[in-house]
Amino acid sequence: MFAAKTALIATLATLVSAVAALGQEEVLRHVYDKAGGTRIEIESLFGTAARHGALPFRITIRNNTGKDRAWTVTFREGHPGRKLTTESTYRFEVENASEVRHEVVFHFAPAFAAYDYRNLAVEVSAPGLRDVSRNAGQQTNQSFPMLAISKPLARRSLAALDDHLEKQNSNNHFFAKPFEPDALPSDWLGYTGLDFFLVDLDSWNNLQSSQRQAVISWVRLGGNLEVYTETGETIGDLGLPGGNRQEASATQATLSLGRVRVQEWNGSELPTALVGHYSSHRTRDQELEGYYGTDWPLQESLESKDFNAAVIFALLVGFAVLVGPVNLFYFAKSGRRHRLFVTTPVISVAACLVVVVFILLKDGVGGQGLRVVFADLQPTPGEMRLYTSQEQVSRTGVMVDPGFEADRRLGLAPVNLPESAYNPLSPRNRRTTTYEIEGPVFRGGLFRSRSEQGFVVCAAEPTRARIEITAPSSEGSPPRLVSSLASPIGEFYYLDTDARLWKSPPGTTVAPGSAIPLEPADRNAFEAWLRRETSGFSRPLAERIARLGSEADRFFALPDDDSAFPLPTHPSLDWENRAVLLSGSPLPRNPATLSSDE
Repeated sequence: MFAAKTALIATLATLVSAVAALGQEEVLRHVYDKAGGTRIEIESLFGTAARHGALPFRITIRNNTGKDRAWTVTFREGHPGRKLTTESTYRFEVENASEVRHEVVFHFAPAFAAYDYRNLAVEVSAPGLRDVSRNAGQQTNQSFPMLAISKPLARRSLAALDDHLEKQNSNNHFFAKPFEPDALPSDWLGYTGLDFFLVDLDSWNNLQSSQRQAVISWVRLGGNLEVYTETGETIGDLGLPGGNRQEASATQATLSLGRVRVQEWNGSELPTALVGHYSSHRTRDQELEGYYGTDWPLQESLESKDFNAAVIFALLVGFAVLVGPVNLFYFAKSGRRHRLFVTTPVISVAACLVVVVFILLKDGVGGQGLRVVFADLQPTPGEMRLYTSQEQVSRTGVMVDPGFEADRRLGLAPVNLPESAYNPLSPRNRRTTTYEIEGPVFRGGLFRSRSEQGFVVCAAEPTRARIEITAPSSEGSPPRLVSSLASPIGEFYYLDTDARLWKSPPGTTVAPGSAIPLEPADRNAFEAWLRRETSGFSRPLAERIARLGSEADRFFALPDDDSAFPLPTHPSLDWENRAVLLSGSPLPRNPATLSSDE
């Protein structure tokens, strides 16, 4: 009897350990009755809630119903009365006697337009089968970054780190969300809900190329990658794209707008002092809330418009007088009361038309917007990506459709604009808004009529465009660079691998396929030029771009046609590009023969 109990306890312990070994959390699992084992499972890979960006979810559907079916899965996050609710709907065709697995991403409202406690509702439907729904609530950290941590790092340390963090601040509830490296998403959007990605070296080295590229894309756009090693590796050992440009012995480096850091650990436990290390970092939700108000030059450049309450009040008073006393005592006076059935609707329709005409004359159809763009070109074989970070602010008039459909995958995050009657996410505004996002389709109240909107928009796209270097600088001679971009470029600066700065002569325009003429440049003049060109960006993004100004083997350029790089959002808005800054690293035309000794 005792032996049987011992065996049972051991079995339960094994099952618990097996469940704990799974980094992902189960959101929904349902086996359909009398359907041959037909089931659906939904798992979150980095937890069920984030304070900004998007998180990945894995959906597994097994169909044994006897015929092909389509499943519709809807994610919804929000609370009644909250400023912003988000929603995504996905549809999956599943053949009979088959199982499918899909990765999807779900966008969350930023912290300034939501609450610390998040409620994720999932609804599942399929024709002929019972509808299923689940609610998964989670308290997010109030002031601690969102971290994901690989299972080998978390195994012996996460409980102590969680406890240490909560003792410091009871509003912060978990140090990091554990993940299994094999389950990582291959979509960079799935990492945008994170501030830091912590991974052990073995797990990093064993990632599939698509998973690694997704992490790198996220870092290029501003993420933070931290690799933990117990054998003394450095940045040069991580196999990062363009790794030859980094110092081989460095333990931290920039990777475009993001950072990579190598951390030492003993192979067993992480010190609780790491809580203080990450607490000192600014989080993405703090940036979205605190740096796009009156401190944002682009927003300050948008023409101000006051809500003319006096005119609206006058129109309402005029309508009240017409439909009341004038209508009752003049149009339908005593003995002609039956006319009220005609005059009242006529006055109402006429008043509505007057209001519509007034709004059209005052606000117009569509709207206007300002945007600034930073495009980072990385043509290294195996990467070959253009990473675009765009900040935009707009004001709409009358909008026929407040949503839009993009021609590419976008990461889109609303920012906290100054409080006003036109800002739908303002605390003083009592209206609620829903964003419905399914892949490249953005529906809901993104660009509502007579409102102001501010967004940070990002994209990572494959490209063959490049600046090629055919010969390095030597003996005071400039390097030979050739533009393979699709559009001409104007002003151009290049800091070579020997930290010598070059620029194109004033008034130069370089056509596609042409060599770029270069002459020595003054460092102070370049820094002043870079400050001027980034003056419309938010402070966090401008700081990150300025940091790249001292990176060896990087160029900065102004496209002669600034319409080639902005990310299109709503087509009904008239966009003005205040700054389009292109940067990146040249690609050696023949790396095998190209060296600084040539």
